Amino acid sequence: MVKEHSPIPFDEFSHNLRSIFERVARGKETVVVEKEAGELVVLKPAPTRKVREAGKRKKTEADRKAFLSSAGGWTGLVDGDKLLENIYESRRISTKPPVKL
Repeated sequence: MVKEHSPIPFDEFSHNLRSIFERVARGKETVVVEKEAGELVVLKPAPTRKVREAGKRKKTEADRKAFLSSAGGWTGLVDGDKLLENIYESRRISTKPPVKL
């Protein structure tokens, strides 16, 4: 369920910065600030490290083995020196049209 936030007038916001900051930072509350012309700004707490890392999957031993088994996968298929030569050569080719002054 989405929680509705009633906007705070900009004047109230500007005169109570410290208390509104505390509401957002400590109270984990979202605050909506509105100017006379109707512009809205939403202030909400930044996610903590735990929240950011919650979606990350833990690496398993199988992941590590799969990663290590891929090492050297291009052996015999690609000439590394020729690949580097081709990369640097393609960087020297300009694809932009000349500038006319």
